[in-house]
Amino acid sequence: MVVVLEQFFIEQLQICPLEFQQKFRKAYQQFKVVDKPEEVKGVVKIEKNLYKLVIEKSRIALRYDGARLTIGCFLYNQFYNPE
Repeated sequence: MVVVLEQFFIEQLQICPLEFQQKFRKAYQQFKVVDKPEEVKGVVKIEKNLYKLVIEKSRIALRYDGARLTIGCFLYNQFYNPE
């Protein structure tokens, strides 16, 4: 499957520790070889084309149109501190 990372998500991912980034990279590599997002551990279907990936306490928004998976943004980022 084709996997697209939104620029905003990349910026959010950069504030996360390397250990978390490595866990995301493992999921990202799995997305490239599976046929459906549900085949990757931690993915939950929300609606028709919307999914979320849960890594530790964080949640990441996914949109799947049948051929392309777009990773948009964090629904919740456990490492984000607005201060």
